[in-house]
Amino acid sequence: MSLRTAKQSPRIFADTSLRGKVSRWWMDKTNAEQRTYVMRSALVSTLAAGLIVALPMIASINTQKQAEAEYRAQTERFAAAQDAGEAVRSDPEAPELMRHEWLRNVEFSLERNPDEALSRYGGLERDSAVLAGMKSFDPIHLDKAEDMSRQMKCLAEAVYYEARSETTSGQLAVAEVIMNRVQDHRYPNTACDVVYQGATRTTGCQFTFTCDGALARKPRGSKWEAAKAIAAHIYLGLDEQRTHGATHYHATYVNPVWNSGLIKTSKIGTHIFYRFPRGAEWASARAAQQARFDREASGDAGASSTLVTITNEDDTADLNAKSLSVLSPAP
Repeated sequence: MSLRTAKQSPRIFADTSLRGKVSRWWMDKTNAEQRTYVMRSALVSTLAAGLIVALPMIASINTQKQAEAEYRAQTERFAAAQDAGEAVRSDPEAPELMRHEWLRNVEFSLERNPDEALSRYGGLERDSAVLAGMKSFDPIHLDKAEDMSRQMKCLAEAVYYEARSETTSGQLAVAEVIMNRVQDHRYPNTACDVVYQGATRTTGCQFTFTCDGALARKPRGSKWEAAKAIAAHIYLGLDEQRTHGATHYHATYVNPVWNSGLIKTSKIGTHIFYRFPRGAEWASARAAQQARFDREASGDAGASSTLVTITNEDDTADLNAKSLSVLSPAP
């Protein structure tokens, strides 16, 4: 028994807990044995710490080695497949990938230096060819995105200034008219050109807000945000047709003189919508237009000149029989 054991306090021998038992076991050891246990414990702790650090590194290295092996095997299979060349592409059961045009670039690279087909430089050649063939974005796409944003802004301005007090359905209808004009050969091919057609002239603007000074008041607030959302919805073709191909409209409380040559399609909110005649409709439309002009020339009070107040729904029920109205005649 060691000297320290002889000097132990009687309290240790009276302690029956696990700690007391361990303490008595430790005190029963000689100094040499205690040093041996300490050294062994330190060695085990060091080994454990080393394993904790080394195991993730070993796992990472193994994973990398495995990935490299798989990549090399895949590269070898890919390079072997290229040797078939035209034979592979002519095989109806060959994967669509093998018939892609960028594979011709790969084959050219392999034929130029077959011995280096499996080298890292050969892999670089193949990867470059793959990337070139699969590229889906060019700087021109930025120009297209900017133009799309510009067109939707013009459409949103028309909705905001022309129909911001309308219901959502009425605002959608106004935006739809603009896009119908874009698709009509009688009008410009973009939303901005349609909205601002004639705006540089003192007369002849197609949409009133573009030439009456309304643009001096910048669009803002929740109604502007709503107009932008509606413009995007219509511009991207996410809405069902509600105006039946209309290219013109006017408020229900007016009856412009230029309406006599068009066909009424619908009434949404406080706007009435029209389209151009089709086929045999042209004859009746021209007759109605001439009758309107004759009444205007004779000073018929029932015809009015350019603006006629419409007092009730019955008056708007059959505008085709009297006269039809548009924003402005097509050029």
